[in-house]
Amino acid sequence: MAKKNNNDIPLSDNISRRDFVNGTLVGFGAALLSSSLPAIANSTKTVGVSNDRWTGFGGVGDYANSNGNVASVREAAHLVRDGLTPKLMKDVQDTGEEYDMVIIGGGFSGIGAAYQFHKKYGNTKKCLIIENHPVFGGEAKQNEFEVDGYTLYGPQGSNDFGAPDKDDKGLIAEIYRATGLPFEYKFVTQDTQKTKVKAPIENYYGIFWDEERFDTGYFLGKDAETPWVINPRIDKLARLPWSDEFKAGLNRAFEDVEDKYQGDDIDRWLDSMSYKDLLEKVYGYSPEVTEYFDPIIAISMGGVGCDVYSAYSARELEMPCTRARYVYDSSIDEVEMGALSFPGGNTGSFRHIVKYLMPESITGGKTFEDILFNPINFAALDRPSNAISIRLNSTAIDISHAGPADTAKHVNVTYQENGVVKRIKAKTVVSAIGGWVGRNIIKDLPPAITEAYKEFHHSPILVVNVAVRHWRFLDKLGISSARWFEGFGNFFSIRRPMDTGEKNQPFEPNKPAVMTFYVPFNNPGHSLAMQGSIGRAELLSKSYSDYEKEIVKQMTHMFADYGFNAQRDIAGIVLNRWGHAYISPQPGFHFGKDGKDAPKDIVKKAYGRIQFGHSELNGYMNHTNALAEGSRAAIAAMKLL
Repeated sequence: MAKKNNNDIPLSDNISRRDFVNGTLVGFGAALLSSSLPAIANSTKTVGVSNDRWTGFGGVGDYANSNGNVASVREAAHLVRDGLTPKLMKDVQDTGEEYDMVIIGGGFSGIGAAYQFHKKYGNTKKCLIIENHPVFGGEAKQNEFEVDGYTLYGPQGSNDFGAPDKDDKGLIAEIYRATGLPFEYKFVTQDTQKTKVKAPIENYYGIFWDEERFDTGYFLGKDAETPWVINPRIDKLARLPWSDEFKAGLNRAFEDVEDKYQGDDIDRWLDSMSYKDLLEKVYGYSPEVTEYFDPIIAISMGGVGCDVYSAYSARELEMPCTRARYVYDSSIDEVEMGALSFPGGNTGSFRHIVKYLMPESITGGKTFEDILFNPINFAALDRPSNAISIRLNSTAIDISHAGPADTAKHVNVTYQENGVVKRIKAKTVVSAIGGWVGRNIIKDLPPAITEAYKEFHHSPILVVNVAVRHWRFLDKLGISSARWFEGFGNFFSIRRPMDTGEKNQPFEPNKPAVMTFYVPFNNPGHSLAMQGSIGRAELLSKSYSDYEKEIVKQMTHMFADYGFNAQRDIAGIVLNRWGHAYISPQPGFHFGKDGKDAPKDIVKKAYGRIQFGHSELNGYMNHTNALAEGSRAAIAAMKLL
């Protein structure tokens, strides 16, 4: 018999209990439907089973114990944050190892640095990547589910990509050619006899940018006269129960035909103000219009509200009034428009680079599906014989030159691994981790970089993947994506999956799918730093069960009238918490102000044998910029080898 919470939302009897599968603790996300348990129990894949109430279920497969910042990663990072490093340094084991380059951080920035190291030195010099998570990839990791005989994937964070032109001479096209990444992609053919719903092929464009192309619903509340308005932009928002003034303002912003600035230095001009000031003070929009865009800014790349976000950063997001608005073109199909996604987000790109640098890191051959789906060979990642190694579950806690930075011959790198504090030597170091960590663990930072880092602000994001046994309720509504304005989150989307070959995910309403919720923490009205802090406090304070109940309540509220039943239809829920997901650039971050250099440019100058190559130094944190920043830093560092 199902029990009910205080809001009378039917929940499974299992929602608060914890079950053992294969002798391991599993949360409600796996145990919600008892019929799914035999498949998990008989699987040869690792089951993501965290015995702490905070992390919760992580899916299955190699990424199952690394869903976002799990509790072990959070706790290790907070040792540094809370100033406990000196105590840890009292008992350091010197491993005797010396590397030509040590890279701190195993995300796209770190792997970009490793790519350049390999390109120059091949197997003749040695490089070590230190990564604090249980699996490489940074935010480019995936969640994996097994549901009713199907294997499903969802992105933990880093999501979409656009393939470069195959004749391009730049770094990204070079990496594609070297690693075997395809330049052209296909997606599963839609059977229009089974569904006519138009779904995006990644997780963002259906919720704003290409909203007119796909079937998007606005949920206005169960008690609204019309709870759902489907594809509201088709008739210029006419069916929405909003004021005529508000709808007229939004339509004016969507059309975006005005240009209030004629100068050539539009980038610097935009960076002199917030996006809210651009919308309201320059273009005369109402605060309601700004509020409409607040969660879009927060979820897409900023993590904060328009009131503190540089208008130049909004230009990089192709937002209205920045002379760079994204324009929907119905003559171009969704594949040609170039916003694509691998089954597990940009995990697909990352795995290709790792396989290229360390051929034994992923089992099997070099076919597309082998690299996407075969198991990671963890034993091959950190061997003395490797030219490039990745050391997982290792948190750097102290980095400093062995003597004055301008004359030192090496850098001491101290890290904690499985509770043991160890030290290695590095001839050069690339810091490919976020500035909120780097400024705390790099101990001999020059004052200029220390001050510049004070201008780096970061904000959290929660990414939730919900595996459902079917999506008939969405098909009945006629939507693949949605936006809503109260309750848990703001956006979700399902995707038409990539055609990878024999292991395609299904795209039929009667078959399983993953619904991905990108959840911002939207707190405009506070200072930039405070908005990030408020969001992190909320992200960190809730247990897995707390979030689980909110998700079930929201989905029930929106979809119960269309046939959705949480107890029957949800096969798994995975939370991916990213406490510092985004750099949140304030006015002046990109081009400086008051005649001073931009903070990111000051950090890029680096010092001694330490270079900085993390993605936030671009100010726009996507995987290609991360690869470019890591590559730049490695090239600079290798001048000392």
